[in-house]
Amino acid sequence: ACLVAVALGGAGADDAPQPATVYVSGALASVAIANGRYDLCAEFHNGKNCFKKAHTMLWLCMDEHSLWNFQPQGFLGKSQGIMVSTQKHSDSPVGAGPWRVWQERTDAETTGSWVATHVLVQAAQESAVPDLSSREMKLRQTVAGMLFGALLLAMLMLSLLKSTDVQIRSYAYKLVSSWIAFLIAFLLMQGTWDILTQQILPAPPPRGFGFEFPLKPGIKIVLSFVLFSLCQIFLNFFGWKCQWRVARLMVLKTLGACITGVWGICTFSIIMHEAVFEASIQFEGPLMSRAHTRNLTCFGVVLFAWCTFAVYRWASMGARHELFHNPPKYPWPAGSAPPAIVTSSREGCLAIGSSVKHTEHKSDWGDYIDAAEDESCQATVGFLIAQAIMYCKTEELPGLKGHYTHYNDEDGIQEKHVLFFTLTLIVLIAIFGIILWVRSKKHDGGRPGKIAQRTVAMSITWIGYRASCWNTRSMFENNRPLALIVSAFIVSLSCFVILILFDRVLDKTLGRSSTPTWGSDGAGDTIPLAEKAMRGINICMGLVMALAWETNVETSVMTVVRSQEFMANHMVLSQSLISILLGVAMLFPWRRTLLPKSEMRETTFEHEIKHELLQLDKAENFMP
Repeated sequence: ACLVAVALGGAGADDAPQPATVYVSGALASVAIANGRYDLCAEFHNGKNCFKKAHTMLWLCMDEHSLWNFQPQGFLGKSQGIMVSTQKHSDSPVGAGPWRVWQERTDAETTGSWVATHVLVQAAQESAVPDLSSREMKLRQTVAGMLFGALLLAMLMLSLLKSTDVQIRSYAYKLVSSWIAFLIAFLLMQGTWDILTQQILPAPPPRGFGFEFPLKPGIKIVLSFVLFSLCQIFLNFFGWKCQWRVARLMVLKTLGACITGVWGICTFSIIMHEAVFEASIQFEGPLMSRAHTRNLTCFGVVLFAWCTFAVYRWASMGARHELFHNPPKYPWPAGSAPPAIVTSSREGCLAIGSSVKHTEHKSDWGDYIDAAEDESCQATVGFLIAQAIMYCKTEELPGLKGHYTHYNDEDGIQEKHVLFFTLTLIVLIAIFGIILWVRSKKHDGGRPGKIAQRTVAMSITWIGYRASCWNTRSMFENNRPLALIVSAFIVSLSCFVILILFDRVLDKTLGRSSTPTWGSDGAGDTIPLAEKAMRGINICMGLVMALAWETNVETSVMTVVRSQEFMANHMVLSQSLISILLGVAMLFPWRRTLLPKSEMRETTFEHEIKHELLQLDKAENFMP
């Protein structure tokens, strides 16, 4: 959405001369790049001078259909662009609105595939010109919010990671490990997706494939589904190659699940959007209205996603049985070999003259891949269920990083949405409790019970995250970066508080103290069901924390890129490479520090805590 205001000239009518400077603000989501200052240039297209955005390659020009159009460098004066006006033959971009986001442009008309931006467009006014002092104040507020939020979050996280309560320390490491793993996955996915959809595919040959920009939804669906399928294939291939190194299998199980889940969310979000708003019209008729058809289509996509994961699971098991049955000839890392199990005819006692038999060890690498596939399925299907439920009320599909529209009217829409958020959370929490109770009566319920419970938990987490971001954004609607920071801090703080509260509840329910009575996942059935549920909740909370902070990282990367002239001239490439490099830079510390701690037995944490307390006592008694 766009609000155009003239800084010089003070004109707003169509017959007025073009202003020297134009300010654009209010553009959101995929067209947020249009925000900023545009200066009048000598570049001339279709009878009008063009405006160029400072330090970028983005222009505001009159296109070949006499519409003002926001266009990249290579499309000046043509019909391609990212946002276009409604009024034709306007002398100035001021008053040429309302502005519309372009999806599939087939002719010069502004109907059909055009989507209105639903934001008021005003003519040139002095009050509409951005005030330097106001922008400076917003910048200071954002920096202060980031500083205070990061400081408080770091202290809170440190207190949990160094807690003397064994269970809290174990939960904290699992939560932070899941948080960083999903953050790495989001950064790698975003950087790869941007460079493919905005650089490689639309670029003319030989630099790219020459597809029309922006890419059509069909191309995005095919591309995302191919990348999602490759993630499923590589899970099995890398697991087969690294089957003799448990440490690498743990990395593959955790990070592989995060990357596959993130690509699954991206893929099926695009499919859901196109199915609801484009394909659902095929099912309209006298028995079903448009609203009912779209609601049914939403849940149909959820079922389709679940079936897709089920098919991939069967294909994975078949590939392991046929293609990856034998160990690799060249395993990773080189030189790793299966350990030999030594047994003796004298009850394992090696003595002189005893007969010793060496048996080859069989790797259980398939169990790690099964766990990764299950976690990615839970993240994707849980997200789709939450989005389908919320669509029934809001009629919006914001996708992974968008937010629902916030209404400031007198019709009670705002209150109705808040009530719907609350009731939905209550119902899903009740379903979660019912599944937990059924599992306790049915001897854990096996894999179906585990997947059903964690999927519902993921839906609860997604809806809670949406509600938090939605309300926070309304409180700071005049400063979006600050709203993102506050929202991320609130989400993180809520996850830490939930962790502590659930630990207290489990202490009372299981009658346990800070001294552990069971080990890690290797202990099998000795782990109580409530404890397994808590570990699944940690993964869910880590996912939404990662998404909340990834939006802040993305905003910071965009700010750095726009502030450097060289990077601004290669904006897509710069943003993508920085995001990918950040994800790679976080990978090694997570692998060496957080992941091993998150998989430690609680008995090991107990010994660690005793050692730390002993060292602290020595430090306090030390006299120089």
